[in-house]
Amino acid sequence: MEYTLQPDEHVSDGIKRIVDGKIERGIDHIDEGDDVHETIHEVRKRCKEIRAAVRLVRPVLPTYKRENVHYRDAARRISDVRDAHAAVETFDDHLRPAVEARGALDDSTLADIRATLIDRRETMAAEQDLERRLAQVRADLVEGRDRVPDLPIATEGYDAVAGGLRKSYKRARNRMAEAYEEPEFERFHEWRKRIKYHRYHTRLLRRVWVGPMKRRRAELKELSDIIGYENDLAEFEMVMHDEELFAPATRAILNEILTAKRSEFHRRGRPLGERLFAEAPDRLVDRLGAYWTATHEYDPAP
Repeated sequence: MEYTLQPDEHVSDGIKRIVDGKIERGIDHIDEGDDVHETIHEVRKRCKEIRAAVRLVRPVLPTYKRENVHYRDAARRISDVRDAHAAVETFDDHLRPAVEARGALDDSTLADIRATLIDRRETMAAEQDLERRLAQVRADLVEGRDRVPDLPIATEGYDAVAGGLRKSYKRARNRMAEAYEEPEFERFHEWRKRIKYHRYHTRLLRRVWVGPMKRRRAELKELSDIIGYENDLAEFEMVMHDEELFAPATRAILNEILTAKRSEFHRRGRPLGERLFAEAPDRLVDRLGAYWTATHEYDPAP
């Protein structure tokens, strides 16, 4: 099912179609997935897409809080193992290339680091009984699916989505200012979450004007990736120190590189973020509302 509201459907029907489709995809991932870590990653993405869809109509969905918490808690059942796998990916994609470029550690030490991360991930997976946890997530998805036909979305048209769009955009805009005012992990982590919700909303509203919305979504994806890499490096740094992974001298070298890479991503994200969140929230909502009207009332072939 396409993750986009269609001009020829009611908003309530579209949200229900989208949520139901993402639930089905999540169940399919669990039933048919061969790689447990890839399954976990995909199921968590489906939960985020579902939460973004209900967030778009949150002011006109009285049961929003229940639905949001339900899918948030479902994803949390498998979040620790996903984070452990992300540490391996962060090492492979960002840390190792930076270390090799500097010639800071030899190949044997790099191999030991990766082996430690893999062992940490597999130990966590064994301790948490992933098969049981995925079965619980599947049950959560089935339970949520049963409620989809009766989601009480109270309004149709642009009024149904304008409030949720405004809130997600305003929060992303505000979190950006806070992150650069005081560049701590928690603030950039919160900003990244808000960027992703606005990106999902841009995707849901793509049909209001396909070309510009597609370009905006691509730029939001780039920004989300940049700030996501920064988040991954920050989490790697915290885990490395909290769990005293690797030898002290190795940690010192990695810490220096982590700090430099995080600063790099901070710098790369700033100009893109400033452009994407330059508009005041009311102006962005009014602009997209004009696109909505043009498409739904005047476009003969939306």
